Amino acid sequence: MKPTGTDIGVGVLAGLAAALLTAGVIANSSFAMLLLLISPLPIFVAALGWGTACGFIAALTVAVAVSVIAAPTVAVVVVLITALPAAVGAYFIGLARPADEIGGPKDVYVWYPLADVLLRLSLVVAASFIVIGMMIGYGEELATQLAQALSQQIVATNPELGTNPNLTKETIQLVIRVLPALQPAVWLTIIIANLYIALRLTAASGKLRRPRDDWPRALRMPRPALVVFAVACAMAFLPGGIGYAATAVAGALGAGFIMAGFGMLHARTRGAPWRPFALWFAYLAVLLFVFALLVFLLAGLFDTSRNAPVSKAVNTTPPNNDN
Repeated sequence: MKPTGTDIGVGVLAGLAAALLTAGVIANSSFAMLLLLISPLPIFVAALGWGTACGFIAALTVAVAVSVIAAPTVAVVVVLITALPAAVGAYFIGLARPADEIGGPKDVYVWYPLADVLLRLSLVVAASFIVIGMMIGYGEELATQLAQALSQQIVATNPELGTNPNLTKETIQLVIRVLPALQPAVWLTIIIANLYIALRLTAASGKLRRPRDDWPRALRMPRPALVVFAVACAMAFLPGGIGYAATAVAGALGAGFIMAGFGMLHARTRGAPWRPFALWFAYLAVLLFVFALLVFLLAGLFDTSRNAPVSKAVNTTPPNNDN
C-alpha cells in the first residue's frame, strides 16, 4: 500500500518531534538527555496509528533532521538507537494473518505474538549498539579511558578511595565486561516502555487495530531465544570484538528474559490480597540489590510461551500481512 499525503505528513511531523527530543545528544544537556528516553515514542505512535510506512518515513526524517542540525555521524547513532527500533517494532506489532492459514477458524486474524516482537527488538537493539561500538572503536583502549574518567569521579566523590591502588584496574575490567551488556539491556527496556505507552495512546485514540495484549501473560521470550542467549553467553568470553558483540547480544536478550520474569510476577499475583506487597518488595529489592535481577532472569528462562491476540475479521479492514 502506497503512503498517502496524510501518512507522509504524520511521518514527517513524528520524525521532527523525535529529532527534537534527541536534542540532549547534541546539546549535551542533563535535562535534555531525559527527553532522549521518550524520543522513540512519536515514531511508535505514528507507525502504530497510521501504518508502517509512516513509521519509516519518520525514521528517515529523523536521519535528515539530525544530519542538518548536528552531523551525519550523530544522525546514524540517533537512528540506530531510536528510529530504527521504533520503526521495526511497530512493523512487527502491526503484522497479522488470517487464522485459517494456520489451521484456525475463518473470519479471525491472529496478530504477531508480543514474545516474538520482544526477541526481534532485542536483536535490533543489540545490533545497533554493536554498530555504534564499531563506529567509535570500542575496545580496551577506549574502555581504559572511560574507566580512568569514572575512577576520577569516584575519587572526587569519595576521597578515601583514592588510596586504593587497584581502583582503576578494577574499574577498567568492569567497564570492559559490563558496559557492552548494560547499554543494550537498559535501552531495550526503554524501547519496550515506549512501545507500551504508544500502544495505550493509539488504542485510546481509536487508531490502533491490534487488539490489546495481556502484557503480564504475553511479555515473554520465545523458545528460540534460549539458544541464541546460550550461544551469546558462551561467545562473550572470547577476546576482542567478537566477545564484545556477543556480550551486547547477551545483554539485550538477558533484559528481555528479565522483563518476562517481571511479567510472570504480575500475572501470578493477580487477585491475590498480598499482590501490592509482593510487587513493592520485588521492585525495591531490585533497586537495592542488583543481583536480585538474577531471580527474574531465571524465571524468564523457564517460561517461553507465545500468546498471540486475535480479532474478528467481520466489518473490519483486513490488516496487511506486510504492514
